[in-house]
Amino acid sequence: MFSCSTASLLALILAAAAPSLADDNARSVSTLEFKNKFRESGIVPEVIAALDPAVSFYVTYKAADGHSELLVPGSSLTVGETAQPLEFSVENLQNATNITAQTRYLIYLLDADAPARSNPTARNLRYFLAGNYSAATANSTVLSTAQRLVIPAGQARPFTSFIQPTPTANSGVHRFIYALYTQPVRFSSAGFESVGMEEAIENWNLSRWRTQLGLGPAIGATFFTVDTGANNGQGTSNVPAAGSSAAGMGIPLAMAGVAALLGFMALA
Repeated sequence: MFSCSTASLLALILAAAAPSLADDNARSVSTLEFKNKFRESGIVPEVIAALDPAVSFYVTYKAADGHSELLVPGSSLTVGETAQPLEFSVENLQNATNITAQTRYLIYLLDADAPARSNPTARNLRYFLAGNYSAATANSTVLSTAQRLVIPAGQARPFTSFIQPTPTANSGVHRFIYALYTQPVRFSSAGFESVGMEEAIENWNLSRWRTQLGLGPAIGATFFTVDTGANNGQGTSNVPAAGSSAAGMGIPLAMAGVAALLGFMALA
């Protein structure tokens, strides 16, 4: 039988073996890098006339290997990885104008290339739109320098509930855009329909929408792509393969420690 101290040591070793599900490679992205990525992708000026982000806006998603990954602009995702985000977060919120602790925010997700990159007749297909996000006191679970954005309890009233993107196979590389805006005070209690916004999600006119709601420019945005010509239409992921990082070595290293301990006990 093992002694209590030996059992405790074994428990510690096995605990170390459990791989972290957080993004080990998460890093801050400068607003200049966001801006440049949007221009390099053609989103600016093809889809959005301009983007000059005041903040670094992040989305956390569940990668194919089960890890929580931080979406950096231009990430390539599989269709399976486009499910509802695990969290939204932001850095440098103090750099946006007229921000207070009471400020609310709204977020959307759209496909700039629906139904096909070569013929985007349904451009700006909206997959999500919700307001009443506020800056939480808790930081991001994957990037400690980023502040989480959450909707207070009882105030979750999305105008467009989240729809998982599933672009048609062999319809080109789709660009999906998340954008963050400060929300006018009136919409803390009133719905977007109160100013005439329509529920139709295809061919969303962003300029008209901004005018309807009285919005300024986006304070932050990010995007990902899905290559529908790869993997039978399921796309490819640029997330490092499991085991390619030190975290992936946790189980074998810890098990080696257990084996060494048991060997030592056998000699004792």
